[in-house]
Amino acid sequence: MTERIARLAALVPFGLLGLLAPAAAQDCKTTHEVEITFQGARGFKPRELHVRVGDCVRWVNETHIEHSAVAVDRSFHTGTLMPGSANVIKFDTPGDVPYTCGPHPPMVGKIVVEP
Repeated sequence: MTERIARLAALVPFGLLGLLAPAAAQDCKTTHEVEITFQGARGFKPRELHVRVGDCVRWVNETHIEHSAVAVDRSFHTGTLMPGSANVIKFDTPGDVPYTCGPHPPMVGKIVVEP
């Protein structure tokens, strides 16, 4: 049993690398964070975020139900974010990118991508 625990413990660092891989794999200049929350903003916090071309945005679901972030023009979709999960999207084109929550369309936000 002790040998089995030691083998599992040796794998933990590799599992943690998987949590960091999406942002690293996209080669982000800077990674910004948007919280999905019911505290204060009641939705996306910040509701509007200014980033530069080549930056990434990490959406983190801080609620107890599933959410997502979907661009109105369908240029990105985080996929379903279960409570406590996150996803990273890289922005390579300047412009305004309004988005909504797939399951909850009244929740809205905007990424402003600057050159």
